[in-house]
Amino acid sequence: MADDVRALSAALARDPSGLVYVELAEALRRRGQVEEALRVVAHGLSRHPQHADGHDCLARIHVDRGDLAHAMAAWAHALEIAPEHVGALKGIGFLYFRQGEHRKALTALEHAIAAVPGAWATAWAALAASRL
Repeated sequence: MADDVRALSAALARDPSGLVYVELAEALRRRGQVEEALRVVAHGLSRHPQHADGHDCLARIHVDRGDLAHAMAAWAHALEIAPEHVGALKGIGFLYFRQGEHRKALTALEHAIAAVPGAWATAWAALAASRL
C-alpha cells in the first residue's frame, strides 16, 4: 500500500490538475492517514468542485473522522452533481441506517440498486430470498 501512495503521489505531482487526487486520498484514508487524505481531497476539490467522486471520497473521510453531518453534506453535494452516484447513495443509506432511520436507508439503497440494475439487482434478490 505504501507503494500505491508513492505512485499516486508521483502521478499527482506530474499532473496536479488531474483527477488522481481521489485515488490518492482514498489510499491515504485506507492507511489511516485521514488528515492527510482530507488535505489531498480538499485541494483536489478546489480544482474540481463539480467532481462527484471527490465529494464521495470527502464524505468517507468525514465518516472516518466521526463527522457524520459533514459526511451527509458531502454525499448530498455529490448527488446534486450526479443524482445516480451509487457511492453517495450507498453512503447516505449507511448514515440513515446508523441513525436508526431504516425507511430512509432502504429508500437510498433501493435508489442505488436502481442506478446499477445488473449486479445490484441480483444481490438484492439474493438478500430478499434469504429473508423469506
